[in-house]
Amino acid sequence: MVSKEWFSPFEESRRVGSVISVTPTEVMANLTLAGLGEAKWLFGEKIPAGEVNEYIFIHIGSSAVFGRITKVWLDGGERLTVDSVLNPAFPNHPIGAVQLLASINSETGRISRGITTHPRLGSQIYSAHPKLVATLISGLQDLAPTDIIIPIATSTHDESIIIHSTPEKMFSRHCAILGTTGGGKSFTTASLLQQVQLAGGRAILIDATGEYSTLDCHSFYVGPHALATDATAVTFPHWQFSDTDIRAFLRPSPQSQGPKLEAAIQSLKIRGLYQAQLGHGLNFSGPGCILKNGELKAHFENCLLATSHLLGQAQWSFRYLSEQIIHECVWPEARGDVTRWGLRADNDVGHCLNLISRIKSYASNPHLNWMIDPPGHLQTIPALIDSFLNTAPRGTILRLDLSAVAFEANSREILVNAIGRKLLANAREGSISHANPILVFIDESHQFLNKSVGEDSTKISLDAFGNIAKEGRKYGLNVVIATQRPRDIPEDVLSQIGTLIVHRLTNQLDQDLIKRAVGDMDQRSASFLPSLAQGEALLLGVDFPFPAIVKILKPARIPSSRGPNYSSSWRIPPPLPPLPQILPNPEPEPWADLV
Repeated sequence: MVSKEWFSPFEESRRVGSVISVTPTEVMANLTLAGLGEAKWLFGEKIPAGEVNEYIFIHIGSSAVFGRITKVWLDGGERLTVDSVLNPAFPNHPIGAVQLLASINSETGRISRGITTHPRLGSQIYSAHPKLVATLISGLQDLAPTDIIIPIATSTHDESIIIHSTPEKMFSRHCAILGTTGGGKSFTTASLLQQVQLAGGRAILIDATGEYSTLDCHSFYVGPHALATDATAVTFPHWQFSDTDIRAFLRPSPQSQGPKLEAAIQSLKIRGLYQAQLGHGLNFSGPGCILKNGELKAHFENCLLATSHLLGQAQWSFRYLSEQIIHECVWPEARGDVTRWGLRADNDVGHCLNLISRIKSYASNPHLNWMIDPPGHLQTIPALIDSFLNTAPRGTILRLDLSAVAFEANSREILVNAIGRKLLANAREGSISHANPILVFIDESHQFLNKSVGEDSTKISLDAFGNIAKEGRKYGLNVVIATQRPRDIPEDVLSQIGTLIVHRLTNQLDQDLIKRAVGDMDQRSASFLPSLAQGEALLLGVDFPFPAIVKILKPARIPSSRGPNYSSSWRIPPPLPPLPQILPNPEPEPWADLV
């Protein structure tokens, strides 16, 4: 049970100073106890009494201003007094800068964004009790009786004090977990997934590297993974990709190759639909193609008209695509007969040669077998998603392991984009809704978002998750992106993120991007980012009253994200005993046979 108990923030024993200067965003203060060289202790509880990152309350009558100390210093000659801090003959008068965060009703703990009433000169300053800080961050005073709360972090000053949040605050406007390698990003992702599971939520995890294999979830593997079985191996077959995905994969030129590619895929779909039927009038060339050279157009057009409602999901064979493109390279009509296709157009074949070579290369590439003509017994990812949305019980996590998918032909990016488009289509159709919401966690999201395939004239944007960030909220489809490179996330996507958990960031470009995307993050808050310890994070967002530094809860099951153990692997083995020396057989002298 989480306590909502509020008590007075103005205890005389927690007084640390008074206001001496006031500006719209910060105050200067005399910090009486900051120059003692150590913190103040009260009944075994530490009172920082003037430390940087200490939260404070400023007394202004029936209300209070909540703030954070961002700087402490001594003026003039008093800087030397700290060398004699134990000598009472050398008193000092420290000064501190306090960032103003919010206004508080000191009687009820209700918090108001912004500063409704500014402090006056001489207003007294009190060190904030960690329990009150946790209550303000969590917003527990505004909870409804039916609200679910989930533990997400602890106070940095007292790890026994848990900070909670509601799923609505954390996820309803999307969430981003940002931070450099080693800052705790993976632990935060695993911790949030476990809290979602315990609270009865459902989520899909796109695991780019396989580091979340230790989680208690249903795991499925794309590609030749060592742990994959017939029951857990899945595929996203090429025929279920959209036309845009196929273009991104094969990169045809738009003028000559694009139309031939579309026509060839259409012909292969019709060939598959009419494979075992008679009387259609089509001329099958070999085991998998349709011959058009000199054939009547009417037979093909009649079959196309009869199957137009089936072509969207029709299967087609990739290994015959290059040959079918050659069959599409015919003159529009035969000499004197507009009802028939003409003979082969060698110029068109020449224009398509590089596309044909690329298709043949992909068809024989073993690293692309998971998507090109995959075995028929494998479950497809679209079918798996439909099953998950319709039948998975509450508290189920679906993990898609992409660690065995090779970085070739942009196949990873295209796959994740196709998954995002499938989820958005499900949301638009109603299988994802506010009554049946779904969270999608994307680890290493910089690999998949803000990606374009092709050159300037053929560039195709992979924007499925960008569209989810912009419109998925109204359907109950929300994303949680985790990345160590925030600057690779589009600003229009980052601006749609309502909650950010920012671990240590040292790159100035990353910090500037976050400040532009999130209005609540100013320079004072950003200044803490390079010095955050492992597991600490700056929690901020639309539904949080102020940027707060917290320590994320450690997950029950640790992700396998540790680096290599060089000390163990580089340990010098004992020297091997020397091998016996084997002398080569002496070659006979060239004149030996003459003796």
